[in-house]
Amino acid sequence: MIDRRVAGMKVLITREAEDAERWAMKLTSLGALPVVFPCLQSENITDPAVANVLKAAVETANWIVLSSRRGVVSTARLLDGKLTSRTKVAVIGPATARAAKELLGRADLVATDSTSAGIADALLARIKIVKASGAARVVMAGAEGGRTDVEQLLGRNGVKVSRVDVYRTIPSPAVEPKRDLEQEGIDLIFLASPSAVEGLRNTAVVPRRAKVIVIGPTTAAAAVEAGFAVAGEAEEPNLESMLDAIG
Repeated sequence: MIDRRVAGMKVLITREAEDAERWAMKLTSLGALPVVFPCLQSENITDPAVANVLKAAVETANWIVLSSRRGVVSTARLLDGKLTSRTKVAVIGPATARAAKELLGRADLVATDSTSAGIADALLARIKIVKASGAARVVMAGAEGGRTDVEQLLGRNGVKVSRVDVYRTIPSPAVEPKRDLEQEGIDLIFLASPSAVEGLRNTAVVPRRAKVIVIGPTTAAAAVEAGFAVAGEAEEPNLESMLDAIG
């Protein structure tokens, strides 16, 4: 189905290659001309101290929340693929669910609404919140410096949440000459993290006429600091919300 907001437009996708390809396929189906240009890469956090913190948190948790396949891979390595029988796994989307089943042996809750509110609402519906000392405990395993929407939403509803960063994103290093996006006729640029902002600044010349669409306030702040004119800010970390932000 053609989407008039992006039909015929060249859209630069700056996410890591694996994630960028999924967005590219969707944008192509909407009539856009996606240009995949990864501006970051991820690395697992392997610090033994982090592994110990995660293991301790999981041992007393009712649930562990994983929002990406990358988070599942990093978590599985830190836990040596072992979860206590009492700790259930909540994930966002089918790809994360497949990874969780393969590497952790289970995916007890799969949020069909791939937003922060979606996973929080789905999890709250499964948790019996006790107002006294027996409140549910949840571990959020995510990216270093990532969004904290899920923790905030759960916390406001009486859930005790521990966050453990299990991986980090690394911006692409500076290069010369930089890629000239003006000559390529880029119309839209999607930035989904501060690391992508820095990686784009390090590797490309951004056309003044191109609309820059970002995910969330932290990415917006990073883009402004980098000198990019932000034309729209997505409310949720997904492609649909990025499209809505185009205006």
